[in-house]
Amino acid sequence: MATRSANLPIESHYLARAWLVLTAVLLAAATVVVMALAARSAPAGGTGLGPVRDFGPAREQGQPIFVNGNVCGQCR
Repeated sequence: MATRSANLPIESHYLARAWLVLTAVLLAAATVVVMALAARSAPAGGTGLGPVRDFGPAREQGQPIFVNGNVCGQCR
């Protein structure tokens, strides 16, 4: 006797397992694609392989701040 759909418990079990496997395969493929695209772009910190930008020598800190002729202790 032929059935038109998965009415039997055994058939529905295999059908559910097939959907689960298909979902897992598609999820794994999507993960691989997303990771491959992320690996191609430069990191967020700009730490690519290009040369490091030189901003010149470091500047000294400015002169101390004087308040009423005294060095401000809170302004350092």
